[in-house]
Amino acid sequence: AKKKIKNLSGGEKARVQMAKLMLAGANFLLLDEPTNNLDIPACELLEGALEDFPGTVFVISHDRYFLDNIATRVVELENGVCTDYAGNYTDYVAEKVRRARGETMESNEPEELEYARRARQLKSNS
Repeated sequence: AKKKIKNLSGGEKARVQMAKLMLAGANFLLLDEPTNNLDIPACELLEGALEDFPGTVFVISHDRYFLDNIATRVVELENGVCTDYAGNYTDYVAEKVRRARGETMESNEPEELEYARRARQLKSNS
């Protein structure tokens, strides 16, 4: 049955808008809280569509799970300063903690390598 767009739910309207964007041939998407009003299947559909999108996607979202699944970079704007972080949301949080502690990836590398070596030894001994 055909429905008028004005009678659709918020999630259905979001799906219609995403379909219109994908069909328009855009090469840049600016999405502000795209998972609001979406149920889980619609969020998964959106994630899949964004993974297949050939252009650039800039997302503003509080949905950490969504960001973990789609983000490859996080740009933080804090006190008028933009800071760029490689990776998804979890990577961003970990790097932010490291930077707050004054650590770098390289400073933890020997410890992480030693931990990995010990873990391999434990596995081979069991």
